[in-house]
Amino acid sequence: MKKMRYLLLLSLCTGMLLTGCGKSAEDTSAESAILVDAQVAGKDTLVLSNQFVGSISPQESVYVIPLAQGTVTETFFEVGDFVEAGDVLFKIDDTGAKLQMEQAKLTYESAKQQANSALTTQQDSTNLTFDANYSSALQGYETIQLQWVKLKDQLETAEEAVDELQKTIKKLKALNTANPSDELAAQIAELQSQLKQAKSGRDSLQDAFNSINVQYESAERSLQLLKDQRALTQGAVLEDTKKQLATSLQLAEIGVNSAELALSYYTVTTPISGRVIAKNIAVNGMAAPSSPAYTIAMENSMVVTFQVSESIRNTLQVGQDITVERNGAEYSGKITEVGNAVNMQTGLFQIKAGVDATGEQLPSGVSVKITSNTYTAENELIIPYGAVYFENEGAYVYLNVDGKAVKTYVTPGIFDDTRIQIVDGIKEGDVVITSWSPRLLDGVSVDAKVSSGQNDKQ
Repeated sequence: MKKMRYLLLLSLCTGMLLTGCGKSAEDTSAESAILVDAQVAGKDTLVLSNQFVGSISPQESVYVIPLAQGTVTETFFEVGDFVEAGDVLFKIDDTGAKLQMEQAKLTYESAKQQANSALTTQQDSTNLTFDANYSSALQGYETIQLQWVKLKDQLETAEEAVDELQKTIKKLKALNTANPSDELAAQIAELQSQLKQAKSGRDSLQDAFNSINVQYESAERSLQLLKDQRALTQGAVLEDTKKQLATSLQLAEIGVNSAELALSYYTVTTPISGRVIAKNIAVNGMAAPSSPAYTIAMENSMVVTFQVSESIRNTLQVGQDITVERNGAEYSGKITEVGNAVNMQTGLFQIKAGVDATGEQLPSGVSVKITSNTYTAENELIIPYGAVYFENEGAYVYLNVDGKAVKTYVTPGIFDDTRIQIVDGIKEGDVVITSWSPRLLDGVSVDAKVSSGQNDKQ
């Protein structure tokens, strides 16, 4: 019975093959072709973007460096406070400066008394007054002389530091001109920053030295005048005595003015309006001309700093556009600095960019999201991402070649969610099958609906 059924089935199959169930071989082939979508491979541009996290800081800031040294007695502003130009930031213990001020006033008053006494009292009385005044003036002169010597030594040290930095920078610039390198350029930029700070410290010391120098010269001349006064009052012409005494008074007045200027250095004000972003002093701590006490930022423009891997760094360049986002608001910016040295702790490179935003929009210190174009394939073969398949042997696509699906291995490049760059394996004009079918295999017949690919672009 089983044999009979087998013969019947064989007979039916043979009949179907001979008759094709009433259809031709061509009709059978057309029915078996797979309906697919296809696209002509063409050149286009594919741009990938990456997102990073960065921190905001002001683009311009001013270091407030005191011209006097001493113990801080009061501070009036903290980090984050807004200050107006001329506001008092802090005060330094001015006990010594006040004593110098009182001494200068006493010297002035003493000079006035000497002038009056020289014209109205007896020689003996004048001599007694001279001895007392000379002793007082000598004490003041010796005190100022010690300060003058100390400041002179500090100024010479600062000058030497500036000279050494300038010589080093000059040598590095010559090396960089002969053999340019990013590392030398970075060293030069760092040394120039140090030179700027060194010059600022030197200038502060120069101002302090100029002030004490005036006092020193005044005290020295006063001593000399007091020495000469004895001879003048013992026989010099009265008019000459008056002129000398007038000069003594003038010098004493200069001493008072110099002491007033020195006293003003102990109350430190801000030279600009802005926001306090750094405070390096505290009550009972020390303030000195060698280090900034406050940092004031002008927040009309801001900078974002972020870190990237070496591969990303190599795709970025100065002037490139970025987008900064915080709390749903977006701000445009441009890259201003691409770091050349890797951070030894993170293994990343630092990138800086200027942002078109104020300190109120992006406060200093906040974290933001940065978006920037990184990898770009320009005028390259770009096809839909879904057209590429992956297996152990590599990536491949199916080409429509004369109505047949041809499995073709390719070398992919960069890609996003919808499109992918093809580096090698196919050429411009090839027809790539973009739809999937479980029947899609190498060599099967296909009926392709071909598009130019324009609607598949992002």
